[in-house]
Amino acid sequence: MKNLITLLGIKEFIIENELTDSVMLVLHPKNFDELAMEYIVSNNMQIERPFEVLGICVIEDTDGEVAYNEIDILEIAYDHHEEFEYEYLRAAV
Repeated sequence: MKNLITLLGIKEFIIENELTDSVMLVLHPKNFDELAMEYIVSNNMQIERPFEVLGICVIEDTDGEVAYNEIDILEIAYDHHEEFEYEYLRAAV
């Protein structure tokens, strides 16, 4: 199966959906690795996991919930009771 998730595609997805830094994108591990390699080649640099595209954090699905060539959006909710504590809420795409 051909990889449909590219750096340009992720940028367009972020812009079209007017995403802000209140969300994170979750990708299938294979899509994540392919996107990370494209990012490294395009920017001639190393990256850390997770990494950002247009200010949006991109992470790898470690739970086996995201299918290949799909993008899941996680909404980040700040926990006001604990400083620097975050809760991730899965949102349907």
